[in-house]
Amino acid sequence: MYVPNYIPEPLEVPGNITEERYPIRLVFIRRVALLYLGSSAVIALLTQFSFPRMGIVYSMIALAACLTGLDFLRIGFRGKPSEAKISALCLPAVLVLVAWGIREIAIDGWPIFQPAIGVMSVIAFAFISGRDFSFVGCWFISLIASTVGVAAVAGAEHFDRLHAAFALGSNACFVTYLVYDLASLLARRRRGEELAAVVDLYRDVFNFFGYAVRMVKHWQKHKIWTVK
Repeated sequence: MYVPNYIPEPLEVPGNITEERYPIRLVFIRRVALLYLGSSAVIALLTQFSFPRMGIVYSMIALAACLTGLDFLRIGFRGKPSEAKISALCLPAVLVLVAWGIREIAIDGWPIFQPAIGVMSVIAFAFISGRDFSFVGCWFISLIASTVGVAAVAGAEHFDRLHAAFALGSNACFVTYLVYDLASLLARRRRGEELAAVVDLYRDVFNFFGYAVRMVKHWQKHKIWTVK
């Protein structure tokens, strides 16, 4: 007798990167990480522009609405080449909204440099490890390296305890998320979809909305939970 899982199976698309040879998978990871670092540099540049003040809450709502819309786009067109192209075309809008939100955070005095250190640590590991690359090792070494880097900056800038704790805590969360999502998106992306994978790294922050929809559909399909 077939007993379905309580949660849906991980999403995969035919011909995804996990089906490729190891060198191709590693090149894909490196390219996505480098493109993500490049997108972070664009965000840093955009934060130098004057955005209308709207507060952290409203800027985050605008970003959440954009990323949630992209999440539902991915659900509706999953596995189709058009989805990757549309997602890549939406990347500039995502970067502008992220920059807007980060500027609001920076204006309020919170440190925002830590993601750059985190992603550079991940990239360094991906290039140095070579054929010994593993996501567990990437997370562990990148977390240690980025923590040392963030702590050094916090010490040099004489952060108080609250801001130092925020910098260290947010760095740990960011590195954990980045490595986890890099690993999971390999099953959702094909060769040549690196830009769409970068968009995934942004939109997956709000992936719980799309996952909730999948969960409900999975329960309805297998009659795991019904309301009578």
